[in-house]
Amino acid sequence: MRGGEVEPELGTMRIVRRYRAFEQLLIPAATKDLVAQRLAELPFSTRGRIIVRGRSGSGRHAVLAAIGGAAGRSLAIIDVTMIVRDLRRRSDELVATLRRANLVGLLPCIDGLETLPVDDPGARDLMCQLLDEHPGPLAVRLPHGVEPPLVPGYLLIDLPSLSMEQRSVAWRVLLEEHHLFVRDLDELADRFHIGPGVISVVCDNVAAHTSAHASATDVEPRDSAHPLELEIRQFLDAKLRATATRVERLATWSRVILPSDIQESVLELIARIRHRRTVYDTWGMGDVLSSARGVTALFQGGPGTGKTLVASAIAHELGMDLYRVDLSRIMSKWIGETEQNLAKLFDAAEDGHTIVLFDEADSLFAKRTEVKSSVDRYANLEVNYLLQRLDTFECIAILTTNFGTSIDNAFKRRLSFRLTFPFPDEDSREALWRAHLPVTLPISGKLDLAELARRFRLSGGYIRNATLRAAFLAAEEESPLTQDHLERAIKAEFREIGKIGESGVLE
Repeated sequence: MRGGEVEPELGTMRIVRRYRAFEQLLIPAATKDLVAQRLAELPFSTRGRIIVRGRSGSGRHAVLAAIGGAAGRSLAIIDVTMIVRDLRRRSDELVATLRRANLVGLLPCIDGLETLPVDDPGARDLMCQLLDEHPGPLAVRLPHGVEPPLVPGYLLIDLPSLSMEQRSVAWRVLLEEHHLFVRDLDELADRFHIGPGVISVVCDNVAAHTSAHASATDVEPRDSAHPLELEIRQFLDAKLRATATRVERLATWSRVILPSDIQESVLELIARIRHRRTVYDTWGMGDVLSSARGVTALFQGGPGTGKTLVASAIAHELGMDLYRVDLSRIMSKWIGETEQNLAKLFDAAEDGHTIVLFDEADSLFAKRTEVKSSVDRYANLEVNYLLQRLDTFECIAILTTNFGTSIDNAFKRRLSFRLTFPFPDEDSREALWRAHLPVTLPISGKLDLAELARRFRLSGGYIRNATLRAAFLAAEEESPLTQDHLERAIKAEFREIGKIGESGVLE
C-alpha cells in the first residue's frame, strides 16, 4: 500500500504486504519529526507498545506499517470489535491470535478497542491484562481522545487532520503515482477534508477501474462525472448512511417565503459558510479564534414554518450535500454506543464538507437533568459529549425544533445562529399559495388565493400539503384544478388533525 495494502490471511488477521516508507508518509512534517524523535528516545523493542490515534483515514495503519517495516515486521491487523462484546468468554481467542502473530514475526495491530463498554470496568481491566501479558511488540489504533487500555510505558502518536495545503500535497503525490489528473487540485483539496488514507484508497479504486487515457481526461473536480469525485462521494456516503440519509431533492428559493429579517439572517448564514476560507485563512481571522470554525444554526418555530425547507435551500445554494440525521440509528441502548455513532457522523460530515440536519433536535440536544439514576447520568454524558464535539466541529450543522426552550442552554451558547421562524401572516400565506402552484398546473376558473389566505390560517407545510392534495383530487376527476378542489383539500387537512371547525391556526 502506498498507504497500506491489506489482504486476508492467517484467520482473523489481515496482513499489510505493501506500505510506504516512514520518510514518504503523507502526514504533517512536524508530526513525522516528532514520531522519529520519540522512536529514537524509546526504541522499538521486543515488548514495545505503540498507539496511534487519529480520525478515520488519517493514515494510522500506514504509520504503524512503516514503523513495523523498519523493524522487519509486517503489520497484522486484528479487529476485536466482536470479541470485546463478550470478552470474558472470548479472551482465549484474542490471546491465541496475538501468540500466532508473534510466532510468525508480525506486528499485531489491535483495532476496535474504543468499543469497550464504558460501564464495565472489569472488561477494561481484563483487556489491559491480556495486552500487557503479550510477550511481543504490540500496536493499537484508536480514534482521537480515546484512552488506551494499556499499562503506562507506551509510545503515543496523535495524528492531526491535514490542512488544505497538506491535503493538496497528498493529492498531488498520489495522483502522480496513479497517473491521474484533475484540473483544479486545490479546489478538490478544499472541498473534501479527507486524510491521506482515504485519498490513497480513492486513487487506488479509480486507477483500477479507469484506463490511463481516460484518467488523463481534463475534467473539473466539481463535474459530477469525474471518477475521483464519484469515488469520494461513494466512500463518504457509505460512512454517513449508517446514521443519516442523504436528501436527494433539494429545494430552491422559489418555494421559500420568509420575512425580510429572517431572509437577512439566512443570507448572513450562507455568507459565513461560503467565505470561511477567505476570512479565516486569507485574512487571518482564524488565528484569533479559540473555538472551531464550524457553523451551527438553530431553526426554531412551529410545524410547517419552513425550517427544513430553508436548510434544503441553503444546501442547494452552496452546492453542498445535505444529510438528515436518523436519530433512531444514532441512539443506542448500549452505553457509549450513541457517542461512537455521533463521532462517526461528525467525522464523516467534516470529511465530505456536508451539511448535517438534525430534525426535531430537542430529542438529542435536550437539557441536562438532575442525576437521580444511572439512566440520567448516561443521558447527561451524551449531552456532554455533544457539547465537547461541537467545540471542535469544523463543518455545518443545522438543528430544527418546534420547542426551542427544550434545547440545553449550553448548546445555545455554542450556536453561530439562532433563527425563529414565525407563523406566516396573511400576505405571506398568499405568497405561499402562489409558490406551490406551478405554472404547468392546469387551472379552471379564477383561483382566489387572497381569500384562502384570509380565511384559512395555514403554515407553509400545510399549504404545500393542501395544494398537492387538491391536484390529486382534480386528477382523479379528470378535470383542471379549481377553487373548489383547493377548499376541499384544506378541509381534509383540518379533519386529519382532528379539527372539527375550519377556523383557527393550522400549524
